[in-house]
Amino acid sequence: MRKKGLVIGGTAIGAAALTAVLVLPAVMPRGTDPEAPKGAEVYTETAKEEKEEDPARTDGTVPSSAEEEKDEEKYEGIPLEMEEDKQEMLKQGINQFAFEMYGKLNQGENMFFSPYSICSALSLLNLGAGGATREELETALGIADPEAWNAAMGEYIRKEYSEDTYFLSANALWMQEDAEWAENIEEDVLTPAHGCYNAAVEKLDFCGKPEEAITTINAWAKENTKGMIERISAVPLPEDTVMVLMNAVYFEGKWETPFLEDDTYEQTFYGTEGSTETEIMHLTDAECAYIERDGIKGVAIPYKNSTLVMKVFLPMTEALPEDSAISMKSPDIESLFGALDNEEKQALLDALDTAEKTELKMLALPKFTMEYEVGSFKEILTAMGIKSVFTREADLSGLGEGLYVSSAVHRAKIEVDENGARASAVTAFDVAGMALEEEPPKTFIADRPFLYVIQDTETGIVLFMGRMNTAE
Repeated sequence: MRKKGLVIGGTAIGAAALTAVLVLPAVMPRGTDPEAPKGAEVYTETAKEEKEEDPARTDGTVPSSAEEEKDEEKYEGIPLEMEEDKQEMLKQGINQFAFEMYGKLNQGENMFFSPYSICSALSLLNLGAGGATREELETALGIADPEAWNAAMGEYIRKEYSEDTYFLSANALWMQEDAEWAENIEEDVLTPAHGCYNAAVEKLDFCGKPEEAITTINAWAKENTKGMIERISAVPLPEDTVMVLMNAVYFEGKWETPFLEDDTYEQTFYGTEGSTETEIMHLTDAECAYIERDGIKGVAIPYKNSTLVMKVFLPMTEALPEDSAISMKSPDIESLFGALDNEEKQALLDALDTAEKTELKMLALPKFTMEYEVGSFKEILTAMGIKSVFTREADLSGLGEGLYVSSAVHRAKIEVDENGARASAVTAFDVAGMALEEEPPKTFIADRPFLYVIQDTETGIVLFMGRMNTAE
């Protein structure tokens, strides 16, 4: 008897990202009782609100008050400020994952994704994994101590932000209401999913009411990405779906020093596929953290009232190509960044955190909107070592028997303008100094392919990562 599948999907919005996992059983779910209630909630708390309904078990019963208190005691008191060792653990795990995935993506196209969103969804999946499947997931995520990792993720998801700049993360598990689950799923998966990941856990009827199920899931995606991602799927999911795991993240930030609209005008962007006239924002006499190293120069553009920044990286060379194909005439950011190992890439990002502010005669950045869907996402994850979960050898026994992941999807969207970003990224560049008596004024003109990240400088976690090769 064949195993059915589980689908991972992801989306990033403005900065926003959505990740979903679809679980299918080894056998078709038993027939739906027309009198049974649909969509019963197990837990309903999201990252933004906590509903008041009583949580129902997967078997339809309701936990006793004593059991609820026990669960609350287990996860209560999660501090809002993370300890340094937990910050470093998440930083190393998520950022190493980001660098590995970045290197596997198509190098010739514009790209944007959220490593934090993907790692969150995979962490939820890991709660139900065992054996070699769990080992592969934890190796890819850099998890040495699962309990400490889950607790640290729980602390970060509860981090507080200002009204000017904020990052929201929401998780959800959607369960087929009449499916059979592992005996200990409540304790091993649902309780830590809710307690550490603030996950809503709800029942749907994928088999009996597929249209209603996908409408509910799409509405959740749209709500938790503030409309940037309107749906995870345009068609109902397979009728033998038994679970969908999802993560959605949303970022919005105002520049600490906004660009002026009057200083935005069309200018040539020298892309990898030719020159294009596009709107580029300009800020004169900007003071930003600035570095020059390894043939790269970088700048950190801060967001208002926040530890979040956009780091942008460009090649050190200032010479423009004689023709429109910049990659043929000068070192491009991909070859420079790709030549670094992961430790050197992290050092490049870290260097901007301790760099002194430098006055830039001109800071120029394209005004753009970018939507991106990772192609062959399952194959990319497989190349990163997450293999068995996509095969018949998958061990997701914490959820139930005979389950595996059948496909993977990740989408992302970013919007950058004069006021800030609803997706943002920061890129750093190091430029070797020249032996001159009087150093010429520094500029940072992103009119050629550049790499960028949106990073939390307090924890060091890369929330979003992208590259702009061409302008539209």
